[in-house]
Amino acid sequence: MNTRLRKTATVSIALAVMLTPLAATAANGTLREIESAFIEIGKTVRPVVVNIDVERKTPEPMGGMGDMNIQGLEEFFRFFGRPMPNMPIPQPIPQPGPQQRMLPRPVASGSGFIYDASGHIVTNNHVIADGEIIKVRLWNGNVYEASVVGTDPQSDLAVIKIDAEETLPVAKLGNSDTLQVGQYAIAVGSPQGLEGSLSFGHVTALGRDRQDNIVLPDIRFLNFIQTDAAINLGNSGGPLCNIDGEVIGVNVAIVRFADALGFAIPVNMVHKVVPTLIAEGKVTRGYLGVSIRDAREFREAANLPDDKGAFVHEVVDGAPAAEAGIKVYDVIRKVNGEPVNNATDLQYRISDMMPGDTALLEVFRDGKTLELSVTLAEFPDDTAVAVLGPSTLGMRIQPLTQEAIGSMGLDEGTKGVIVAQVDPDGIAARSGIIPGDVIIEIAKQPVDSPETFRNIVRQEAQPGRSVLVRLIRQGASMPIILSIKVPETSGE
Repeated sequence: MNTRLRKTATVSIALAVMLTPLAATAANGTLREIESAFIEIGKTVRPVVVNIDVERKTPEPMGGMGDMNIQGLEEFFRFFGRPMPNMPIPQPIPQPGPQQRMLPRPVASGSGFIYDASGHIVTNNHVIADGEIIKVRLWNGNVYEASVVGTDPQSDLAVIKIDAEETLPVAKLGNSDTLQVGQYAIAVGSPQGLEGSLSFGHVTALGRDRQDNIVLPDIRFLNFIQTDAAINLGNSGGPLCNIDGEVIGVNVAIVRFADALGFAIPVNMVHKVVPTLIAEGKVTRGYLGVSIRDAREFREAANLPDDKGAFVHEVVDGAPAAEAGIKVYDVIRKVNGEPVNNATDLQYRISDMMPGDTALLEVFRDGKTLELSVTLAEFPDDTAVAVLGPSTLGMRIQPLTQEAIGSMGLDEGTKGVIVAQVDPDGIAARSGIIPGDVIIEIAKQPVDSPETFRNIVRQEAQPGRSVLVRLIRQGASMPIILSIKVPETSGE
């Protein structure tokens, strides 16, 4: 190495040694700024977040602490629309004297945030549903009993109200339409009853909808924000915030046994729904009466011109769509001249209209475009009937999708329908059918769609006769065959 190179190398090394502490100091300074910003977010958001305790209406019998644990698990899996997996049931510790006693009223715990200075609080509908007594605890420890102002099961939002003796801080609402994947996200609430907990993460996805592992039974609008900020049981109803301390979502769901997977309702749904709940106590929406999927899934098989539109795979009997002549296999491409991009787009457009409004639909059918005029009805209170169709043999079903086949670990090519809901006092429940069962045969005939299922039932399930049902149940090593006895006179 010549003299000039040696001098240059020596100077470079000396500079590196001198600059290393400076770089470390600069890095520490940046980290401290970020840390301080997070601390300030906590100070800003924490006072607007409340803890909500709900006492349910119905006491439950119990035989020991094992029963209480199993009851909690059953509630969890029922909330997420899944049958409880097979598992050993803990046995109660033997106690002297009578074992049968009554639990206190079951208590649910969740979170919420203060919407206005009048004491209106936003939370999830599932947090306060069927509650008899609702108690709200503020950040300063003060506790107030709350009344229900309005509920909207379709968006899983609810508004409750307290009459506080103090001036209430109010949450600042952001705009979820401007969110981008990668933004910071802060979940605030009472996970497992631990009040005032903050967890930091990012927005990891947007527009999460009807995926099999996050579907909640009564919710229609599932345009979720996905985040890796830790969300646990008890966070439901609390805010998901950005780094400015603005609410960008309402924490609603997790995927059990998965890491860093939480979901929140976009705050723009709050902007849309909450003022109506405060004014009227409920939200009234237009109703078409179809089950739909994204047209892109069927583009090749149905010979569609492009990926746009909502593909109709079921029409509810007697609903406005049926009256207007909408048919299975139709693709709805426009509403009142506005393009429909996908199934979610159609759902939101129809829901933004009122009962009695007329919707002019552009429909693609058998290679041709036609227009149909539909007079919308009011979306039924029974969401399951509206989305899944009427009860058949005491149960409501939905198509077996490829996503469901994968998530349930079924063999590729499995055909059938999923039991989405079972009427507690119906024929199916009495015969041992549970939500999550996959019916593959009925009356010894294969089932490949809800339409096929109902057609076979109409032909074979005659009053006074028994019908064989073959199904797949998670946790069972082989298909199960059950016999359903149709009563002589059945209203189901």
